[in-house]
Amino acid sequence: MFVISLSLTDLPLKNFRPIPFNIPHSVEAARLWNALGKHDGGDNRAVVRDDIKLMAQAAHESIPFILTEDASTLYKYCERLRDAGILHVMAIKLMDGFDSCALREDGQHDWVESGLVGN
Repeated sequence: MFVISLSLTDLPLKNFRPIPFNIPHSVEAARLWNALGKHDGGDNRAVVRDDIKLMAQAAHESIPFILTEDASTLYKYCERLRDAGILHVMAIKLMDGFDSCALREDGQHDWVESGLVGN
């Protein structure tokens, strides 16, 4: 979907491992879509469907995190599915700034980085 508005060469592909979307991903996407039930009325159904595909692919591939600037759909629905215990993938909003501690599954901050301990 990236190449709709930008060139594929704009991606730092040497830093990523492309994964094709296949049948197991689509089965997981259907499970997540059905578990989600209705999406919020103001959200574009096609966008939500594509976000569900990303979550399903991450879940199937045991990818624990999705970094996103999309708080309005991807983050919201990922958290909704996580809160329901249906999904274990965590969406990390980049619009809040990036903190490497967010990549820890327990969300724990280091004492020094948090400012709780002086240097």
